[in-house]
Amino acid sequence: MHEPYKVGSDVYVLPTSIEIPGAGHLMINAFVLLAEEPVLIDSGLGIDTPDFMAALGSIIPPTDLRWIWLTHDDADHTGSIQAVAEAAPKARLAMNAFAAMRMSTWWPVPMERIYAIRPGDEIDAGDRKLQAIAPPVFDNPMSTGVFDTSTGTLFPVDAFGAFIPELTENADEIPEEALTQGMVGWGISDSPWTRLVDTDRFDVELERLRRLKPSRIFSSHLPAAGANIDRFLDVVRMLPSVEPELPPDHVAFAEMLSMMNPG
Repeated sequence: MHEPYKVGSDVYVLPTSIEIPGAGHLMINAFVLLAEEPVLIDSGLGIDTPDFMAALGSIIPPTDLRWIWLTHDDADHTGSIQAVAEAAPKARLAMNAFAAMRMSTWWPVPMERIYAIRPGDEIDAGDRKLQAIAPPVFDNPMSTGVFDTSTGTLFPVDAFGAFIPELTENADEIPEEALTQGMVGWGISDSPWTRLVDTDRFDVELERLRRLKPSRIFSSHLPAAGANIDRFLDVVRMLPSVEPELPPDHVAFAEMLSMMNPG
């Protein structure tokens, strides 16, 4: 896990990353939103739990958290949830109801703490309203993003993720061509269904997000970005015309592992 970093006055990024041979680095981010009722968005990787809890504690005492927003129940977003929930007993878990039920197959979820949300719903974090949004692309139908209506900050879950050539804390530092290629590569691997979409209906969904006019974009799989919504949506709009790549077969996978772990 990497060191947390602050973006603006109210958001910390809790980042980790994995290196994928031939593709680049993939960020895996959780976030702390310093609202009047503090919010943790996602909980990182299970393998990082001790470091994740230390990083969280360096930003805010977990007992001060009032909300834990789980964007969906994938392992890279819920890895430390048991430790966080235990350390933050006053925090409610805002998430898709079906995701909470599915998560209960591997963890005895405290259902009395679940605050079920769906796109269009809002939670009151004291000094701001957080609106649940449907991301334009996703790998999990339970995915529920966050839009901070007071600051224009958008947390679009896996949307706008990218394989990036070098680690950075600012997506605006990534060369445009490299970022476009990385976003397309991530998009077709994470959301291969896009090649099947009705492009007219897809455009309606993209326009819905464009109208939010976010001031900042904090994807789960990209360094923090400024107000790049038009550029990012233009890249996502390319996905229906791109043929998804097949995953590696056993031989190719073994080669990838040897590159990741020499010797």
